[in-house]
Amino acid sequence: MAKSYNRYGGHTTLSRIGDFLLMGGGSFARKTLETLLERHNSYRSTLPKITYRRAKFKVEIDIASELMDGQDWKPSPTPSLPLFKQGVEEVIDALRLLRKRLNKTDNFNFDAFISHCEAARKLIPNSEDDLQDLAAKLKAADKAKRDAMSPWEKLGIDWEDFHPSARDILDDPFFWECADDFSPNGNDTGADLLENYRDWLKMHEEGQPIKFLESLAKQWGYKDIGAIDEDTRDEASIGLAFADIKLRATCDRQARQLALEAIGRQRAQAQAATTWSHRDEKLKTLDRIEAKLQQTDNKTAAHRR
Repeated sequence: MAKSYNRYGGHTTLSRIGDFLLMGGGSFARKTLETLLERHNSYRSTLPKITYRRAKFKVEIDIASELMDGQDWKPSPTPSLPLFKQGVEEVIDALRLLRKRLNKTDNFNFDAFISHCEAARKLIPNSEDDLQDLAAKLKAADKAKRDAMSPWEKLGIDWEDFHPSARDILDDPFFWECADDFSPNGNDTGADLLENYRDWLKMHEEGQPIKFLESLAKQWGYKDIGAIDEDTRDEASIGLAFADIKLRATCDRQARQLALEAIGRQRAQAQAATTWSHRDEKLKTLDRIEAKLQQTDNKTAAHRR
């Protein structure tokens, strides 16, 4: 990949160099992969694990699956009937573990739920073609369900994880998108920063965001904020300002200023990239982000706890 003042992307000739140099070389990450495997197997040995968040009526069940290993985890153009059958069996067995976590005060008919799952198991298709048709129907039903949702519902956000006033301040679903690279916390940098900031605030409730960014820079392997490469630093600066609003319903002045400066640099880059297909979209989202930050100076103060 290459980047100039007005272009970004691959090149017909140069982009093949990486593949050429690695040709026939196999994997050079054995030690790292071995470490990951050890950690993975260590975690598997602690399973099953059931996390029941009663107040949110949400359960998470982790099991040590025997369906496949990492080498088998490959995309397939069509679903596998044997794997689907085995998966259904394994999931139903895992769901049975929930019984021991429920009590009489829980408003959930566990026996009816399991009976429904058992009845569904008898409806598993008998052929690959029928399974593919079923998958298509399930996908269409899911799409219809999503199409009927409001933009806010599609976000799937648990609002208890954020300040109760944050949604009033950031009153456009765009600012909460977690899969839009142009939204403040939708790119990888902004998303990671939001979660790291949430953890940091647990120990530094009245801490300054800039102090968090300094510690994060060192965590990322930089000596200070200024040493972070410009693109990442700009994404982090914008992400931090909005993370502060989402988690504390305020926007620290220094964090806001860093974000506004980052927006200026990103706008200049986008304006120069005249052949970039997403240029106009990027410029429009920068305008929305900047306008919102300009509004927060007084508005966030009124929403503080």
